Amino acid sequence: MDNPTACAAASAALADVFTDILLEGGCSFEAFEERAVTRGHEAMARAMGLALERFDELLCLNPPAGCRAHDARPRTLATEVGDVSFSWHRLRDASGATVVPLADALDLPWGCRVSPGAEAFLVEAAAEVSYAAAARLLARKGGSRVSATTVMRAMRGAGARCAADDERAARDLFDLGVKPAGETVADAVCLEADGTWVRLQGAAPGEPGRAEVKAMVAYSGKAARGRKVAREHAVRHGCVAAPSEFWPQAVAAMGSEFDLSRVSRVHLGTDGEGWCKGGGAYLPMRMEVTGHLDPFHVSRALLSCFDEPAMGWQLVDVVRDGGKEEAAALLEACVELGVAREGAARRVLGYLRNNMGLIAVDGPSLGTMESENQHLYKSRMASVPCAWSRRGASDMARVRSRVRSRRAVPARTRAGSATPLRRRRDGARELAALSGGPTAGSVPSRVGRGYEPPAASVAGMSAEVRYAAAVDSGMAGTGW
Repeated sequence: MDNPTACAAASAALADVFTDILLEGGCSFEAFEERAVTRGHEAMARAMGLALERFDELLCLNPPAGCRAHDARPRTLATEVGDVSFSWHRLRDASGATVVPLADALDLPWGCRVSPGAEAFLVEAAAEVSYAAAARLLARKGGSRVSATTVMRAMRGAGARCAADDERAARDLFDLGVKPAGETVADAVCLEADGTWVRLQGAAPGEPGRAEVKAMVAYSGKAARGRKVAREHAVRHGCVAAPSEFWPQAVAAMGSEFDLSRVSRVHLGTDGEGWCKGGGAYLPMRMEVTGHLDPFHVSRALLSCFDEPAMGWQLVDVVRDGGKEEAAALLEACVELGVAREGAARRVLGYLRNNMGLIAVDGPSLGTMESENQHLYKSRMASVPCAWSRRGASDMARVRSRVRSRRAVPARTRAGSATPLRRRRDGARELAALSGGPTAGSVPSRVGRGYEPPAASVAGMSAEVRYAAAVDSGMAGTGW
């Protein structure tokens, strides 16, 4: 709840601080603004730390059942207003596991050094600019100073959570039949798919030096907005994956925006690649899928067959008028007459004939995937110098597609941030406590080498003793 009295007192106190800045003199409004923000954020950081400590004390007044006080630990978090320092109390439950009431109440991830708000800012900024620039942006807005490595780790974590969420959504849709939460109702949906390539770093000799980011965009249609035409209810998905992994996740992403039970027809726009055209097999069978070959690729292919662009544009006009068969026949005649480049023309003829059923098909205007890939993925992932690991490229594509689609990037949670070791250890403690036996923390994992019978050496004794010992050991071996 807002406390007007406390807010008024805080505002008055800050006004005194800001007035002192003005009374110092010799500063412009820009300098005054910068110093006021700096001191205001310092005061906010201290106030946040005190508030967290007060809340922690209140929580510890009524600890969970079976918990006892253990110690108090200082913490410092990088936040959007600067470093926030505070102390919190740690408890031990009946099984010996650590309980931190403040962290549990605020769902603060285990071992975090960056606040969830600052991490979300860094991830969104790093989706647009470099990791170092994202760190500078946080500091520029008055937040804590972090390293580019911290930003990279935050982005990798966000990408991993996006991948897990995409896999879960695809599994729910295809294996469990769970209906997605899409609320947009549309009878027909436009779906375009294409791939774009990015460079990989550290590729071993003989391994590919590039990776393909498979991407799709689904939208209900296009509408004029001023002088431009924009897609409505657009949802995107991109990652580095095999088609069998990409398409179920893409359909699930489509279901996050659209009510798939109400969609009866899908216009699938591609460039003719097999994995793109095969996307219709992953859509519900009741949907009528109509394939469209991107006009941009058809035009580019025809223009590549001629030295003189005018000849190519004539064939492009023939295709636009609906004469795709005639355009193929004219291209073949140009090859026989020696007017077209034979090698390129033969390849284009095969391309046209393999996709004849997808060229100049009646339907909505498509053909926007090339610009989509350029502005959404290439602008961030193909800058020079810029190279990626395979996982890094996939993580960046997932995050950028979600940010541009206004789909939330899954946040870190306390339960989800526990390490496998912590989960196993806490599980063993809980099991031991429930069974009534000793806890895992009270049982040493190893105690010496186990029981060994007494042993003595006769190396320093007389020959008779050594002989007798040898006889005795031999007789023992025979069972006497």
